[in-house]
Amino acid sequence: MRIQTVPCLSDNLSYLVVDDESRTCVVIDPGEGQPFFDAIRTQSLRLTAIMTTHHHYDHIGALSLFPEVPVWSSKRDADRVPGAGKSKVRATFSDGDRLSWSEIAHDQLLKDVTIEFRALAIPGHTEGQTALIFADVNSTPQVFVGDTLFALGCGRCLEGTPEILFESLMKLKSLPKESLVYFGHEYTEKNALFWLAHASRDPELVNSEKIKSILTRHASGPLVKPPPTLEEEIDRNPFLKIKNASEFKSWRELRNIF
Repeated sequence: MRIQTVPCLSDNLSYLVVDDESRTCVVIDPGEGQPFFDAIRTQSLRLTAIMTTHHHYDHIGALSLFPEVPVWSSKRDADRVPGAGKSKVRATFSDGDRLSWSEIAHDQLLKDVTIEFRALAIPGHTEGQTALIFADVNSTPQVFVGDTLFALGCGRCLEGTPEILFESLMKLKSLPKESLVYFGHEYTEKNALFWLAHASRDPELVNSEKIKSILTRHASGPLVKPPPTLEEEIDRNPFLKIKNASEFKSWRELRNIF
């Protein structure tokens, strides 16, 4: 299994999950079409399915441009995420569902591919927000968190309460620490500046020197950053260090107005 980051729009991060042996791929959260079409064509891949973390337009806006492959979403988003191209065929997953690569693609010819998918409901940003967890046999889990978690940050509560979003972050925090985390947006710089602006509020929670170091590396690094492990994100992201929902709500409200 191989993951390719596909930047879309102004700051969206979308992805290709690729099985190089079968030369097939799955698209995650297509905010645009052409970057995916270029990547698929230049690598001689066959698109077999599209999966979505949630229904917001910047994550699904290009679906009408794609071939008529299966489009997957949470059951909550069944009426909020359209099919691909002119197709009305949709597929949904529930919290805890597990699917093989062939089941995702609706293609039994791919039954020998060893990539598996698991859904983890992480509401709060939206009601249907789901983490998409892919893993090959005996490999590191790859977790696509949509807009629930960001580098040094987390999403806004648009269809839920801070308490619900806090519980979703704790769900993510409980995943295997070696998991690689793929965010829905590149917000590292703004999140770092937020924590530095408010570091004096809780110096034990906000490690200013660590945040400054991350900000410096981010500014001088590549446009597309390597995904952190969950362990790395827990170590650096104050939102994942907060101990209770009340404290989380206070910090999330501060971030809303930054």
